[in-house]
Amino acid sequence: MKRITVKDFLDSLPYRAEPSVVKTGSSIREVIHAMLKRHRGRIVYVVDSDGKVAGAIPLDNLKDFIFRYYLKSRVSDALIITEHIGELFAYEKADDLMDAALIICHEHEWLHDVLTRMIERNVKDIPVVDQQGRIIADLDILDLLELWLKKGEEAFQ
Repeated sequence: MKRITVKDFLDSLPYRAEPSVVKTGSSIREVIHAMLKRHRGRIVYVVDSDGKVAGAIPLDNLKDFIFRYYLKSRVSDALIITEHIGELFAYEKADDLMDAALIICHEHEWLHDVLTRMIERNVKDIPVVDQQGRIIADLDILDLLELWLKKGEEAFQ
């Protein structure tokens, strides 16, 4: 089987969801809305004013950040929890939560090489960017698992 590029793989998908994206300076509420818009998504990408990827907010980071006040060991008073949640939505921004050490890929790269980077860095999603660094797609580990089920190991050689 011939080697597959990221573009070949993405073009072969029957359905391709738009990546969840917010701009730097977006509120946590906007981040949550962006993530919920894509039911299967577990990540929101943060872009700068030029549309270039600046970082990402994985679901686990968002979950830990939002629900940290609900942990019994931290706070037991419901009033205090409500105050903290209000502050959280008023002052915290996407930039405060994002991971700026993001790995990216390009459409022309071999899928095998990108998958190797994903495994080495233990990431489940990776943005596909154009030459200017703008997000054009999201490579999702679930889509890669589906490819493995359909075509086997040779798809990744």
